[in-house]
Amino acid sequence: MSLSQDGIHLAALDREHNLNKLLTFFEPKVFSAFSQFLKSFVSFLSEQKVEAPVWGAEFFYLEENRKVSYFTDASVAFEHGFSRYFRQKFPEGTGAPADPGPLKHEFTREVAGLFRETAEAFLSTYWMGRQEVIVLGGSPRDCIQRALPAGKSQLSYARELVKLHTHDEWLSSALLSRGEKRDLLPVILSEHFGPREAEEKYLFQKPRTELTEEYSPYGVVEVYTDNDSFRKQGLLGFLDDHYKSLYTQKPDFSFSNEWVLGSQHKIKVFQGSKQTRVHLGQILKLFLMGHRVLLDLQDLPAELEKKLHIFFIENNIRSQTVNFVTPTSIYELGDGRLVTFEGRRLVGKPEQRSFWQHIFKYFTLTQPEVSMDEDVLSFWKIRGASAHELSYLDVRRVNFYNPTSYKKHVTIHTKNHFAFLRAVDPLRATAKSVSQGVEIELLPNGKITLDFGHYEEVAR
Repeated sequence: MSLSQDGIHLAALDREHNLNKLLTFFEPKVFSAFSQFLKSFVSFLSEQKVEAPVWGAEFFYLEENRKVSYFTDASVAFEHGFSRYFRQKFPEGTGAPADPGPLKHEFTREVAGLFRETAEAFLSTYWMGRQEVIVLGGSPRDCIQRALPAGKSQLSYARELVKLHTHDEWLSSALLSRGEKRDLLPVILSEHFGPREAEEKYLFQKPRTELTEEYSPYGVVEVYTDNDSFRKQGLLGFLDDHYKSLYTQKPDFSFSNEWVLGSQHKIKVFQGSKQTRVHLGQILKLFLMGHRVLLDLQDLPAELEKKLHIFFIENNIRSQTVNFVTPTSIYELGDGRLVTFEGRRLVGKPEQRSFWQHIFKYFTLTQPEVSMDEDVLSFWKIRGASAHELSYLDVRRVNFYNPTSYKKHVTIHTKNHFAFLRAVDPLRATAKSVSQGVEIELLPNGKITLDFGHYEEVAR
């Protein structure tokens, strides 16, 4: 049986509330059964002349806001396998690390890779790749909570959905029963994690590079990091307060024509410590193509810092340099904007919030500002203007959900370049126009959708 790092036997409570114990991936018999399944599955696809693409999914659960793979194991089978792996690495016992943790992680990923490579070899032309999927209600703690009469609260699920949306993760609600998918949860899942979103996620549809008359997800900032550096520097806290659900946080980026064209409007934030020569070249290419880029120079390798300096000299690009909280340089070329800063200087400084306010004011994001409680969920979408909306550049839609048992209020400041068009499908919610924009009242389990016409850009 599979064992968590806390010594708990892993199990999954399904939608009929049957408890299914999970076998460890490190038991040789499991790999043999997996190989036999793949053989039978490929035979079925061939005999039935099925031509559908096949994805391999690695499933995870959320524990203490961390994403944990079901491959993560501490069972006897794992320890036996790791002992053999350890002896292969260090046959004489010399040079072995004092902390086996990183080596155990390496062993786990190698076994996971073996399963993936085996699936890819069997499926061959059917194989499309690997996707990571988060299972709602799938952690050991969730199993206990869901087994109790009160179950897991809708607010807890809502908070997890916000986290998954921010990290651009995909999810599965297959374990949840109809009774658990109550109140607003099924609405949020169908409206923002439904079939159409799945098609885009799994690349059945190519990312859109221009607006159509259909709504598509909308955001304004992409943060690329796999650690908490930007949290310590105050950036993520600032985005949570001012651009909640309008930013995503990812470990890395995939440079492609579709991504470059489809994300032209987004500010992109990168860590210098994570860059290679190839990645830095791609970041500079974004700048040359008119994108807005923030680059933290902290721990940028010396050779890349030299390359950056040579790039500015060769292209005759001069900087505007200011020293507010941290040394900051601004480079402009056409519509392109590149801002470099020393992130370590922001850590622990009370002025860090003011720094980010100045940075985003410089970028002049054209987006309504929202003031709301942290437990209210919001999701933004955008579409092109229709034939009878030619006075607008685009139309933006925002969905608000109140998964709590308390009344909540939301204020949307529309500024001078957005017009409130309509409220759509209000449920236990009201909206009214005021001088500064729109005020919303959401009763418990209330929801409302608002449309705004964007009719002018702010001049630089």
